[in-house]
Amino acid sequence: MSENNTQFAFTKINYILLSVGVVFIIGGLFLMSGGKSDNPNVFDYEIVDVSLTSVKLTYSVILMVTGFIINVFAILYTPKGE
Repeated sequence: MSENNTQFAFTKINYILLSVGVVFIIGGLFLMSGGKSDNPNVFDYEIVDVSLTSVKLTYSVILMVTGFIINVFAILYTPKGE
């Protein structure tokens, strides 16, 4: 009476979507990283540059949220024929 279910929960499409979502999240994290200071005792004003920082932070958040949405979709996705 017990049937062995040898079918995996995820298909190839699920893994592809998951990896695309992870790439989006990692890209957002790289964009979110700030400027580098050569001397830790000297404040680098490039870190607080309003024009560049706001654009980087906006795009990084959009990329990360998109990555999380793709990952949720990849987990919940089921192909039509199953």
